[in-house]
Amino acid sequence: MNSMIFNLSRPASESVGSDTPMSGRVRRRLSVLGLRTPRLLRGPRVDSPLDSPTIRTERLVIRPHSLSDADAWYQIQSDPGVIRFLSWPLRDPAESLQHLKDRTSHTRLAQADDLLALAIEHDGQLVGDLSVHLRTVHPDFRSAEIGWILSSAHGGSGLASEAVHAVIDMLFTQLDVKWMFALVDTRNDKSLALASRLGFTEVVRDGAILTMMLTKDTVADAKRHNNS
Repeated sequence: MNSMIFNLSRPASESVGSDTPMSGRVRRRLSVLGLRTPRLLRGPRVDSPLDSPTIRTERLVIRPHSLSDADAWYQIQSDPGVIRFLSWPLRDPAESLQHLKDRTSHTRLAQADDLLALAIEHDGQLVGDLSVHLRTVHPDFRSAEIGWILSSAHGGSGLASEAVHAVIDMLFTQLDVKWMFALVDTRNDKSLALASRLGFTEVVRDGAILTMMLTKDTVADAKRHNNS
């Protein structure tokens, strides 16, 4: 998936009382163990949390994941064109179902490191996935990261662009995000082209991996360029 771990330094006003030395140590220990940090230790919340939406575009329904997607989810995770650029392990059907169950629980963006996992549905069929992590909560520095996958059978159809664009618009308008980030493998030509069309620009290059950034202004510039 085109995704990333990116965290802006929290401003002093946000860190006071929200990350004591003890809570910081607990968070690091939980991370080492592969456990999620309890909400009590994640610090401030946004004023208006964003719950899993259902977004309808011209061709898509972007919605929370459902266990009824299990067969299609397993096919997507077994698609060589999808997993080539993912760090996900190969999963058997039982492991894939458990992974899907996990994604059905990620339905709210309220605190730092919250994950929102969304299904991309086309003609009644699951065809992809969008993930959004809230990275910085402070309203002046609010940032999020986005990642996406689409089944190979639907590549080149513009569905990924349609889905990502809709979710980015939602994050800028409903969550008042100031910066969006994505991590893109330069060998993934389709995703790199998609990110560029949407207005993402390179921030950092680490070997084959680009950290790319998007703001409201660059989205507007990209729209004008694409429509000219």
